[in-house]
Amino acid sequence: MTSPRFDLSRIRSVFNRAVGVQNATPLDLCAPGLRYGPNPIKREIDDQRSKLDRFVAQCLMRFERRQFDVAKNSDWLNRMNQRVQSLHELDSDQLSANRAGLAQKMRHVDLTEELFDEALAHAAISVEKTLQLVPRPNQYLAARAMLQGHFVEMATGEGKTLSVALAAGVVAITGTPVHVLTANDYLAERDASNLADFYQFMDLQVANVDSNQEPDQRRQSYKAQVVYVTAKQVAFDWLNDALEMGTQNSVLATRLSALTQTTPDTTFRPMLRGLCLAIVDEADSLLVDEASIPLVLSAAVNTESDEKVEAIIALGLAEQLREDIDYNVLETTRHVRLSDEGRDALTRLSRTIAHIWSSSRYREERVVQALIALHLYELDRDYIVRDGQLHLMDVHTGRTASDRRLSNGLHMLLELKEKCTPTPQHETVASVPFQEFFKKYINLIGISGTLLEVAGEIHNVYGRFVVSVPSHQPSLREDIPPQVIFDRPVQLQMMIDDVKRRWEIGQPVLVCTRSVEQSLGVSGLLTTHGIEHQVLNAYQDADEAAIVAKAGQSGCITVATNMAGRGTDIPLGESVAELGGLHVCSLAFNDVRRLDRQLAGRAGRQGDPGSYQLLISLDDPYLIKAIPALTRQILDVCVRRGWQKSAAMLLCVAQWQIERKFRKERMLMYLSRESMERQLAFGGKPEHLS
Repeated sequence: MTSPRFDLSRIRSVFNRAVGVQNATPLDLCAPGLRYGPNPIKREIDDQRSKLDRFVAQCLMRFERRQFDVAKNSDWLNRMNQRVQSLHELDSDQLSANRAGLAQKMRHVDLTEELFDEALAHAAISVEKTLQLVPRPNQYLAARAMLQGHFVEMATGEGKTLSVALAAGVVAITGTPVHVLTANDYLAERDASNLADFYQFMDLQVANVDSNQEPDQRRQSYKAQVVYVTAKQVAFDWLNDALEMGTQNSVLATRLSALTQTTPDTTFRPMLRGLCLAIVDEADSLLVDEASIPLVLSAAVNTESDEKVEAIIALGLAEQLREDIDYNVLETTRHVRLSDEGRDALTRLSRTIAHIWSSSRYREERVVQALIALHLYELDRDYIVRDGQLHLMDVHTGRTASDRRLSNGLHMLLELKEKCTPTPQHETVASVPFQEFFKKYINLIGISGTLLEVAGEIHNVYGRFVVSVPSHQPSLREDIPPQVIFDRPVQLQMMIDDVKRRWEIGQPVLVCTRSVEQSLGVSGLLTTHGIEHQVLNAYQDADEAAIVAKAGQSGCITVATNMAGRGTDIPLGESVAELGGLHVCSLAFNDVRRLDRQLAGRAGRQGDPGSYQLLISLDDPYLIKAIPALTRQILDVCVRRGWQKSAAMLLCVAQWQIERKFRKERMLMYLSRESMERQLAFGGKPEHLS
């Protein structure tokens, strides 16, 4: 019997396939033109990797993650410093000529690491001369990692905005249009404005696009080499372009006419110059948390009066039913179930209502939706009312999501419940999930303060590695052991005692809550105790940056929903460091560890002192819904007996299980969508969407 032997060719094949998406120069930089067309976009390619391939890739990612340490890159950093120093010796005209020559070279020859490094040195010089900042070693490494096609985890407050600018400047020199995707319009406008001189010094145009701009203004802004824009806005603009291109007789004819400068047979002018390269800021939020959210392009329909009448009838019937007798509210699944008594009551109540209400199926579906609106959606938790308009809340950011609407008539039911003016009804014209849209970029890279927990998911879906860049200085933040408390009153009293003690000595405190409702409750309690403070939630989202920026000043107490103000630095005021720096107190149980890390990262930035503590009450409504009853019973015993470490460990396990469940659901959704697309592939895709 012949003993088995290792098949070296098989191992090499697995290795090559595993890293096939990550070769030596993984960015496929391109520019609109003859080779890629006027609107470059990624053509979908089936992922042929086996489970073994994916396993090898995961191992490689763990190895690659350790390669961006300052010590391991000391030689490269020394060479970068020498390059920058040599550029310092040039006068303005020589520097400009050198940069122009480099740009020409990078647009006409094969790109090498040497050219990227030279361009990065030019970007660093531009930062020094225009922003009076000297890029730190970890910012160089973050930019280098992105230029090698990686996603980068960089601690909060370490200068992600500047790292992104360095990478964007280098890519834009090659003629590749760059989209920097931000969380909101404010950040897009702020960064484009603050970095305008930097890009101008590099002979690059920068612009920002927001939802308030007219189409012609957005079209003009997209012509800039670097565009700061929200992911939602660029996705909607691309979807509009795709639909418009689909109505033309020939997309190929449109492309040829654009390239040959001839007048096409249509007046259509695309908004975008393709999807060449995107740098995603706060990448975990956009690529993971919001991955399955569909981007819907809709048009108003003229059925408002009929829909409003039907919604009013549904609410009237629902209000006459008795909870726990006619219906049961299922909090865990966020649904309402009618009982037999409830169905009989509906039949009796709707006898005098004509038309379609005689159909049992119709009236039950409409009334169940009305009951969901009445009992499962709460003001200041799921939505807010501002200026007579209802705005949904984004559960991940704590901000309003004004461009989102609930389907199946639920949005109008909520508007009528809160006595708001109903917005026009819409029908879907086209939609695409965020995940699918991001995959259409030829190059996709990004950065965030919390990515390692979702590194495997990002690699499986987007084919990119996640690497970690160390902090510039060791963290001095004190992580105070979490406290698990039996009920809300005790939790709030502990918080008040701690805040009051710190407030009296002038130490700033940031109190983080899960919902607007909770933030308003904490604010009322602080007012009762005579503690001056400011509140930041969805009602103040227009002023969030200004409020958060003051949160580190002496004696400043700020109450904020979890992610409000994300992307804004919190500088410490004078003498605050001597008082212990900013203290962050979180009152919410978060279903993902990344949120806890993001909150903790607001304290102790850039080597400053700070502290963080988590206070969790066992009667937290979200905790009750999120973890099994048996786990809650064990937690109850641990808290009553004072076993705080055991309780905290048990909550960590519960959090890990919730994360695992969400991750599985996202991957199943992704795989099922891929499977469906493969099954439908024999019919072919429209040219404009392929």
